[in-house]
Amino acid sequence: MHPLNLISADWQKALPALIVIGIVVWFALFRAAPTTEQALFAALLIIYMIHQIEEHLWPGGFRQFANARVFKSGNDNWPVTEGGVALVNVGYVWLPILLAALFPGPLRWLGLAWVGLTLINGISHIATSIRFKVYNPGLITSIVLFLPFTIWMLAREVSLGMLTGWQVAGLLIAGVVLHVPVAALFVIPYRRGEARAQSRV
Repeated sequence: MHPLNLISADWQKALPALIVIGIVVWFALFRAAPTTEQALFAALLIIYMIHQIEEHLWPGGFRQFANARVFKSGNDNWPVTEGGVALVNVGYVWLPILLAALFPGPLRWLGLAWVGLTLINGISHIATSIRFKVYNPGLITSIVLFLPFTIWMLAREVSLGMLTGWQVAGLLIAGVVLHVPVAALFVIPYRRGEARAQSRV
């Protein structure tokens, strides 16, 4: 199997080991100062990986859920594909948060933008379950991890004078906007597929 195909199919299997390594490294580096922005960005990456386990490993099935419930495509791997899921979760989630954790000074706003993205993602999981009146993979960690952590972090930044209320509002808007490329990755091919199907009728 081509290495990229292997990553697309099996990236989520590395999550438990990466989380254990991440927790060990986090305690080694930040136990003396656990509430610095650098420590919190690093914690966000670990929390996101735990969320990804629920979405894609235990119980998993988020890709299939989205295709069946959101797009009603009748295909477990279209338009939300294994490759697209891997790209979003590894490239669009891990990489920016990791860079912010490594370089919290110059990339502070990148990290904070992804805090906003995480909060909006948590809300979207809850809204999706309300809309379809059913559990969706990622819901539990959204409620018990995403919302408490991101709301607490943003509130703490405001209380310390590191963010203003307007800046928090801007980060929430950024969180919504940052979901647009992710949605487009799957919605555009879906719309094109629909258009091709209609043209054959």
